Amino acid sequence: MTTSQTTGEDWLTCARTRAALAGLESTLREATAADDALLRVMAGHLLQRGGKRLRPALLLLSASYGSYQRNRLLRAAAALELVHIASLYHDDVMDRASTRRHGLSVNACWGNELAALTGTYLFARANDLLVTLGNESHHVAAQAFLELCSGQLQEVENVYNTDLTEAAHLEILARKTATLFELPCTLGALLSKAPRRYATALQAYGQDLGLAFQLTDDVLDLPGRGHGSGKSAGTDVREGVYCLAVLRAVGTGGVIAARLKSLLGREDMTAEQVAEVYRLVETADAGSAVLEVARSYAMRALEALQVLPEGPPRQSLENLARHVLIRSS
Repeated sequence: MTTSQTTGEDWLTCARTRAALAGLESTLREATAADDALLRVMAGHLLQRGGKRLRPALLLLSASYGSYQRNRLLRAAAALELVHIASLYHDDVMDRASTRRHGLSVNACWGNELAALTGTYLFARANDLLVTLGNESHHVAAQAFLELCSGQLQEVENVYNTDLTEAAHLEILARKTATLFELPCTLGALLSKAPRRYATALQAYGQDLGLAFQLTDDVLDLPGRGHGSGKSAGTDVREGVYCLAVLRAVGTGGVIAARLKSLLGREDMTAEQVAEVYRLVETADAGSAVLEVARSYAMRALEALQVLPEGPPRQSLENLARHVLIRSS
């Protein structure tokens, strides 16, 4: 799951952060250089497609509330982007997804084994960068990666589980997805030695923003709703990874829920059955209900920012949260 293709560039109005981001691409190229030609190509497969570099931007914006060295922050920003890309590679292997960012996934091009290996390589390269930032920063990042892995494991453990509660589902999203929104904010504040009250606010903002983004993307990935991650429609349903809209529709009870339960929980769903699942979810209006949940998280993210001083960094962070409100309307 990803949100890197869903944001417009106009949210980032902080000129200082824009200038700093200009140096990120060269740092990423250096970090993904490999002696093996094939590994070098696979490592750059998604990086070369660009993306909005959302997590690096969040880190740089969060560092605005203290003092920092640009090169040090760029190493941290590059590390987080590499971890994000690595998580997408591993996600696509587990989901057997054939597309990502509206193109072929790395596993579709080179197979699951090489895709998993490349994801691990990117993670290792990220760790090389993080270790240069000092013990505290490295520890914070390591704890976040443990949360990320825990969320991924929980998701795998609950495939084809139509009885998964909303609270349990949100816990998985908080660990698997929101962690990589929270970490840039936490790490940026830490590396710049921002005041504790600002660091606490930024951490809360990142967590709520990540949940808002993911919930919105999950709904926009539904056929007829829009385009979220660029993955093939129906991939998650076939693989038993049910978004909150599907779980909510199942939880409505009655005829719709009964029919959904008879369709879900199987590995051999036909295209017609997948389409019927989505029609039933839409009939139950579950997508609209989930967008309301996403909006509530976006509002919480905005509220968390109120402790920060006004200025271009805060304005950019607010713009990003408001972007979720617009997308979920």
